[in-house]
Amino acid sequence: MKKEHERELEKPESWDFEQPEIRGPVKASRVVISVAFRRDDFDQVSKYAERVGKRVSEFIREAAIEKATGRGTGTLVYASGSTGTLWAIEQMPTISRVSGSQVEQPEKEPATTHG
Repeated sequence: MKKEHERELEKPESWDFEQPEIRGPVKASRVVISVAFRRDDFDQVSKYAERVGKRVSEFIREAAIEKATGRGTGTLVYASGSTGTLWAIEQMPTISRVSGSQVEQPEKEPATTHG
């Protein structure tokens, strides 16, 4: 249930248009977490973030969201005539879009050894 004060504030007849209260914008709520990396893994991540012009935290946040939502950057191929340019990411996403279709790529099975 709403508090009485909140219900009163919702009524336009209780608003004071002559002396408005000015407030700044409200930021969206956020959650801050701590993530542990092995040193060599962190070095790789931070170097890549620097190459693409992002802060490490920004890169990690975007990478996690892309992985969770399946909206990764993918691979872009452009060709014209006999020449072409290929832009590729270092690791292929598990979902590819081909001619507007979505195609699942199977995850690689871990290598096993038989003794």
